[in-house]
Amino acid sequence: MKKQKNAKFYSTCFMLLFSFNALANVEVKSSLEKVLSDEIANELLKNGKIEKSSYIKEYTPHLFLDSELGREVPNYWKLSGKTQEPVFYFEGLYLTKKTPSTNPGKNIQEVSKNVRSISTLEGVEYYSNSRKKMRILYEESFAVNNPNERMRISDPIEKNADNQVIYALQRDSTFGRFLYKYSYKQKKNEILINITNIDNLTLAGIKIIKPENMVSSIIVYDLGDYFVTYTLIEVDVISVSVIENKMKKSFAARAEALFAWLSSVFDKIDKMNSTELSE
Repeated sequence: MKKQKNAKFYSTCFMLLFSFNALANVEVKSSLEKVLSDEIANELLKNGKIEKSSYIKEYTPHLFLDSELGREVPNYWKLSGKTQEPVFYFEGLYLTKKTPSTNPGKNIQEVSKNVRSISTLEGVEYYSNSRKKMRILYEESFAVNNPNERMRISDPIEKNADNQVIYALQRDSTFGRFLYKYSYKQKKNEILINITNIDNLTLAGIKIIKPENMVSSIIVYDLGDYFVTYTLIEVDVISVSVIENKMKKSFAARAEALFAWLSSVFDKIDKMNSTELSE
């Protein structure tokens, strides 16, 4: 009799847990479908991430968010006046659970401060498949006063990030030390970071990427229960056969490292939310 009662108890607990998880998934899917198609929302909920890349092939970005800022991202390349299509594309969509949950948009200002902390990109790592170990992407990273003087300044993280521009000197493991431009837009539930190269980017002494021909766009959307992160990297790179494979790996690694950086931001925000909840 006791064994039957225990079995019934555990069965009831399992069914309650299953029902709770199913209900939670329905709620998350409903939130995702506000900014993503049903098909993409299902895949993201199932796998936690979606990544696509294309090199020297026609490609149309399609994972972007159907939000005020998300709809802007696929148009940046053409709106900048470029006539040449990108040679390389990388699209990534990521779902990160918030613990604890909050109201939608509650943490966007905190995300805004952290993604303007250019110095925190220094030391960010990615996994090198060729070397089979973690490597540092940015060996040096700091904000500068303007593109001409390039004098180091503190991270400008005050106030709202909407329409803010930050110039940053960064030394990465592929291209060396060059200047980048970080442009921001911020709305109630989302923030957009647009990163472009100001200098020529060189590899082995060869100028392979002209100014403003590498564009990385990142959207962070606060759903309340989850952060949704969208990344689009578009590059027009000079085709040099001996470095093509290295380039493809380098751009994919860049996306991986940027998301690792954002993941550390999300962890920091989770700790802040947990502290507020316990007080």
